[in-house]
Amino acid sequence: MKIIKLFLTVNPILRVLLTSKTKFVSIIIVLFVFININSCNGVTEPEIQPGRRDYVWTRDTLRADKLGFQFLSGIWGSSPNDVWVVGDAATYVNKVWHFDGVKWKNYLLDQFATPIQIHGISSSEIWMVTTISDIWKYNGVKWSKDTTIVPNGYKRILFEDIYGYKYNLYAVGIAEKADGDYTGIIVHYNGTRWRILNTPQIKEYFMNVLFLKNGDILIGGINLSEPNESGRLYKLDGERLTLIQKSPYEYRLGILNNKLYINNNQKIFEYVNNSLKEVIDLSGTDYAGGIIGRTIKDFFTANHGWNLGHYNGIDIINIYSSSGNILDVAIFDKEVFIICYTLDNWNYILHGRLN
Repeated sequence: MKIIKLFLTVNPILRVLLTSKTKFVSIIIVLFVFININSCNGVTEPEIQPGRRDYVWTRDTLRADKLGFQFLSGIWGSSPNDVWVVGDAATYVNKVWHFDGVKWKNYLLDQFATPIQIHGISSSEIWMVTTISDIWKYNGVKWSKDTTIVPNGYKRILFEDIYGYKYNLYAVGIAEKADGDYTGIIVHYNGTRWRILNTPQIKEYFMNVLFLKNGDILIGGINLSEPNESGRLYKLDGERLTLIQKSPYEYRLGILNNKLYINNNQKIFEYVNNSLKEVIDLSGTDYAGGIIGRTIKDFFTANHGWNLGHYNGIDIINIYSSSGNILDVAIFDKEVFIICYTLDNWNYILHGRLN
């Protein structure tokens, strides 16, 4: 009766049928038609199409001077006309760069910093972590040091990664003592202040953190004391760390089309309900690792032989000879920016455009 009442509310034709002597049969007929019509008009998600590969590539070397080393390692952008690249360098003029859609410009910080990674919420809220305990913030006009955070008994935090959403950011790395001893460290920002989480002291490098909005927080780590199983994958729940898996290989995390994926060795898994579901096996290919892109059929990788790779759901190929390491990627609808580090210790930005 509850279902019939609902239909009466939304379908006046049923009111008439209910007043007839054949109301029961009529209801069955109408329900049958109703169900069939809605089944035929059911909405299904469009099939994911293979990603394009016809990029036009350009290379930009970001150097205000040629003095000493430079190691650009983090990239983030709100759009192809607003891209930031950061990293450490021998001179302060080579540490922070911005692309406005036309050209790259170096940004001069007003204090000493050793940037390593960057993540933005919007064009007016961008965060940068360093290897000397400092966390910086860009407010749309200026970069400023937001906080310096060090746990008691330690001399500094060497951050490795930062990720999150408005009022919910996480940064990970290690806290180091004066004698060289260290522990994995996690800090959290709630929109007001950064706080060190009271997680167990584990002598591991926490290398990356990634999660969907309101989803499980995953952290990839490395344990150097167990070389045969050095890779670690954790789930963070409040201040509780749960080991999901360990492996001889590093775990790399990626988000594609609002789904969380993990790369380990030459396999890619989707994270679903506290477990890893294998979705792609690239064993025997040139795939060396990484998963940054738009969909599960359109993502970039690092390939053996110092090449940029691309997977389109059908196969994986070498799409560009990078002549070195692929460090980080910022990807947009028709453009991609990739930090590369050559074998002769030279940074450049590889910029790809689709027509």
